[in-house]
Amino acid sequence: MCGLELKRGIRRRNMHGTGKDLGHFSEKVPPQALSQARKVAAALAKTQKVLVLGHVGADGDVAGSSLGLAQALRELGKKVTVYNEAPYPETFHWLAGGKSVKHELGPRVRFDATVSVDAADPARLGKHFPDPERRGTFIWVDHHRIDPPPGDINYIDLTAAAVGEQIAQILRAMKHPLSKKVAECLYVSLMTDTGTFRYANTSVRAFNLAGELVKSGVNPWDMTEKVLESQAPQRMLLLQRIMPSLFLSGCGRYGSFYVRQIDQKAVGAKLEHVHGLVNHIRATKGVEVAAIFVENDAGIKVSFRSKGHVSCQPILKKLGGNGHRNAGSIVLKGSKKQVVAQVYQALELAMPQRT
Repeated sequence: MCGLELKRGIRRRNMHGTGKDLGHFSEKVPPQALSQARKVAAALAKTQKVLVLGHVGADGDVAGSSLGLAQALRELGKKVTVYNEAPYPETFHWLAGGKSVKHELGPRVRFDATVSVDAADPARLGKHFPDPERRGTFIWVDHHRIDPPPGDINYIDLTAAAVGEQIAQILRAMKHPLSKKVAECLYVSLMTDTGTFRYANTSVRAFNLAGELVKSGVNPWDMTEKVLESQAPQRMLLLQRIMPSLFLSGCGRYGSFYVRQIDQKAVGAKLEHVHGLVNHIRATKGVEVAAIFVENDAGIKVSFRSKGHVSCQPILKKLGGNGHRNAGSIVLKGSKKQVVAQVYQALELAMPQRT
């Protein structure tokens, strides 16, 4: 086995190799994506009552793109509801509309259009996602692949660094100028999904949009301070408690944290305080894929993050789930020992051999 806990500073090597480079995105928006953005703009122009939602457990891309689109549509005089089954992390409450996100939708409420952002899968839209009769025109906006696309209108751009980039394109098509409030939302989407412009998805287009957002009034340091430099004490206390669970495989190519419910309760940690802790593992030299095990009432949620050379997709498929190349999660049933062993086996099989 390629597994060894950090006990005596010992590491064993094996023949794991690196994967392929992710490549670079084009500076230009693909023609098909431009056409799709114009169709979304035309559809939204005809609406008055709009629902905007993203995947449950909003990250920066969901929060930024949802709130940015909602704010722009409100500036155009439309009535907009932003929904997410789970509360937005406090980190995003300061954004325009961040404190007015709905967590329930009445069974009789109807919309002219429903816009899904960054969901990847309709199953992630939450239990109050309206049925077809009540949601109006269903607009699917995403930078993840899905086949077949589920919307009445689908705007999918796999080259977009974040969905916030796509929202900006829709607003250009609507000829709606970026206000400071909208720009701040889209900047949060862009900065979080590119890892503050460090990840492999960071493109010329991402930098160009960032410049446009700054021209619209965004202060980059203000964004950094509010999103990254204002961590809740619970997050730091939780990190302290889970450090003894730190695991690095013998090959050094994967590692993990384990978060017990007792530790979450001891420091008053919420789900938002767990989000991102896995990146401490991924940031370790030599680690290609990081995992974090989080106990909850449904089982043990396992989240994966990759540097991009080793895909998370086959790992999640082996475990019975779905995911993307660089990220994904699944809830597994069983004891801690069983789940950890199952995950490490899947990670081991995913590590390519050197040629």
